[in-house]
Amino acid sequence: MTKEQSLLLKSLEACRQRIEKLGYSIHKNAELFPMDKRVLVSLTDEQEESVDALILRYSQCVSMMQDQLFRGIAYLEQEDISDKSNRDKTLLMEKLGAIKSAEDFGTAAMLRNKFSHHYPEEVVDRLERLNLVMEEAKFVVT
Repeated sequence: MTKEQSLLLKSLEACRQRIEKLGYSIHKNAELFPMDKRVLVSLTDEQEESVDALILRYSQCVSMMQDQLFRGIAYLEQEDISDKSNRDKTLLMEKLGAIKSAEDFGTAAMLRNKFSHHYPEEVVDRLERLNLVMEEAKFVVT
């Protein structure tokens, strides 16, 4: 096994562990979704923390796939991605068969980016994102 293959296997294992934790968060928070404004404003501190863990784990999984797995796969396939945008990398991964749909993965990445710019006072926007995260998290797990 080459050094590159070994590094990719380690990244795959780390990603698998994160996905396992994401699966736990999906299951733990399932009863809160789909969420409406009434549920959102009445979350207990424990529930809020649990939803935050779901968001964090979701974001970590998407980032690991995009930053580590895609890079490792491209390297093994002898594809130079040093000058490619994340969108181009995602399209390449679809072409290589690493993911089923570049469009679906792009949606997952956009949602991850939106969570990094979330502000508590934007209740309607936050509610929409939270409802999407449950759906997108299931996609990321698969």
